[in-house]
Amino acid sequence: MPGLARTLATLVFLALMLVGLGFVAVHLAGPAGGRIAADASLEGVLNGSLTARVDKAVVAALPTTPALDSLVSGLSYRLFGDAGPQVRAGCAGWLFLAEELVEAPGGPRHLADRIRLAAKLQAALAAKGVALVVLPVPDKADLSRDTLCGLGVADQARQRPGLWARNSAGLGLTQVDIRPDWPPGGFLRTDTHWNQTGAAFAARLVAETVTARLGAGTLPAQVVVSPPQDHVGDLMRLAGLARSWPWSGPQPDREGEVSTRFTRSGGLLDDVEAPSVVLAGSSYSRNSGFLDYLQGALNREVAQRSQDGAGFAGALLDILTREPTLLDQTRLVVWEFPMRVLTQPLTPAERTFLGDDK
Repeated sequence: MPGLARTLATLVFLALMLVGLGFVAVHLAGPAGGRIAADASLEGVLNGSLTARVDKAVVAALPTTPALDSLVSGLSYRLFGDAGPQVRAGCAGWLFLAEELVEAPGGPRHLADRIRLAAKLQAALAAKGVALVVLPVPDKADLSRDTLCGLGVADQARQRPGLWARNSAGLGLTQVDIRPDWPPGGFLRTDTHWNQTGAAFAARLVAETVTARLGAGTLPAQVVVSPPQDHVGDLMRLAGLARSWPWSGPQPDREGEVSTRFTRSGGLLDDVEAPSVVLAGSSYSRNSGFLDYLQGALNREVAQRSQDGAGFAGALLDILTREPTLLDQTRLVVWEFPMRVLTQPLTPAERTFLGDDK
């Protein structure tokens, strides 16, 4: 049966290639082909400009067919376990970001730069009298190893948590390690991020550390979760599986929406004290109700300043450089970042803050 499936997939692939070749031939037989022929020259061949024009013409000739692309992606996933260049397929419908698994060029140097950056960020907050609690989020591939099912993981990726722990130990950072006792299945299968179980677990550990610094909160908070619904993860979209037929891709995760219900004393018109805790993190802090679970565990309102795509310190740098007055009423910042970014090149904003862009 597997042999028959591979044969059928090959025939479908060849048919699609022939159809695409037909579109290209028709397109190049028209004005586009005439323009390429007119511009052809030995110089164009030598400097590559002619090849570039041909490439653009071929791309322009191919029809835009999202449904067909989805079908091809679904067949590749179902028959060969291929989820595309940016995503790797584990078992039981689990998907992983390829970025977490491969080696980043210059990784050790980038990690060393971020140690320097962390020291400077901590000093900047300390100068304003603001405490810092750091939450490094381990890779999904690290905390869900039993679902990798043979996927290769580069040594650099496996060593990231230990290297960060050893090299940052001398900075005196208050860090929350969520790796021990991490709940099984604490991540979404089809998404990069943790699910509500993982978010609640991480929030509880962070809240314990924050409470030890600030004392217990006095604003009763209740976490409310709506009935579950389908959640098509970011990894499904990256893999081109978001529109796949049920048989050709992983089943979507199912989660409800999470919110916080506060019980405030006094009337509706009473002044509400500004939050003294700020959450400056990445998309992890914006997914699966992490903020809400943190507020519920703290019995405090927390100001959300996290950003999708913030990387290592994007949200925190924005506060320090663009919104510094926010820190005048802040007692503590929770700084969350995904550990996979530690070995990636520094952003322009990070280099500017370090003074390395001069």
